[in-house]
Amino acid sequence: MNFIKKHKLTTFIIIIYIAVIIVLYFLYKIFMGSNGLPVYGDRLDGIDAVTITDEQKTNLVNKIKENNNVITVREPHLSGRTYNITIIVADSMNRDEAKGLANLVTESLNADQNNYYDVQVFINKKYNCTLVATGYADEEGVFTSDVVVKFEEDLSKDKDVLGYGLTNTNAKDYNAKQQETITTDGEVVLYGFTKDKVGESTCSIKIVRNQAKNAESKESASKETEINSITGENFPIIGYKRKGSQGYTWTKDR
Repeated sequence: MNFIKKHKLTTFIIIIYIAVIIVLYFLYKIFMGSNGLPVYGDRLDGIDAVTITDEQKTNLVNKIKENNNVITVREPHLSGRTYNITIIVADSMNRDEAKGLANLVTESLNADQNNYYDVQVFINKKYNCTLVATGYADEEGVFTSDVVVKFEEDLSKDKDVLGYGLTNTNAKDYNAKQQETITTDGEVVLYGFTKDKVGESTCSIKIVRNQAKNAESKESASKETEINSITGENFPIIGYKRKGSQGYTWTKDR
């Protein structure tokens, strides 16, 4: 006790130092509890015995690309014990056919790999042939101003698009025209045509324009409106198969 009384400052510093060490230790245990172990802990035990090889990935990509409605396939990759693959398909592929591509992923894995990994398949559709119309329209969908109709994307910059055109007849025409402005009243249908390596697509959009309607109060009676020609099934769709299971669960079916 005499030492403490004689060395109060030194004793105080030692106590503070010990307290700081204790606090730092508990913070370390909280934030570094894994003690340097892998992020996935022991959840990846045994993965070396069921490694998905680069050859398997390459063969899978090539197999999927054999389908004439597939635009591209991104390289498969692993996230922990989940095997992920993304497939981009053309306008011409329907949902049922798209879902069938997931079976190719399962078939590319052996029995042990299917029992070890979850599989997740992302399938998106590339809508090259999508027309968009913009202008002022009333609640009934009648345009009360000039209407600009164009392809949704700049197809001249898309390397996958081999031809495109926009016309007011349904006769196929790849004239490289991407935009049309409707300036007269009445009903008109515009047609878009695109083609890529998997085939050709046609899209159309109907415009009804009556500038005189509600013209005296266009701002209040009409509002800026955009409509598009997409009428097909919704994409993307995502299929998920748990390890050891036989089939996929799809987002749009849940």
